[in-house]
Amino acid sequence: MKIRKTILSDAELNIFIYENKKDEYFVVAVPTLEWSTKFTYDDLGEELLNQIIHALSSKLDEQEAFTLGHRINQWTREM
Repeated sequence: MKIRKTILSDAELNIFIYENKKDEYFVVAVPTLEWSTKFTYDDLGEELLNQIIHALSSKLDEQEAFTLGHRINQWTREM
């Protein structure tokens, strides 16, 4: 599991990223926002990015959801 830290609206957030290489999926959680998601390796791409941003929009404003969505997408691609 990786823990990433990021700043949004002057608040530090911990993002927990778990990768299951055997079953080829990720679980991403942001406890402060009470938000999490699960997706497979097959889901990677523009469609997944849009789904993450849309899901985060219920917890954050549009710009913050866009920023965090892109960060999550980048972090999971690095793993």
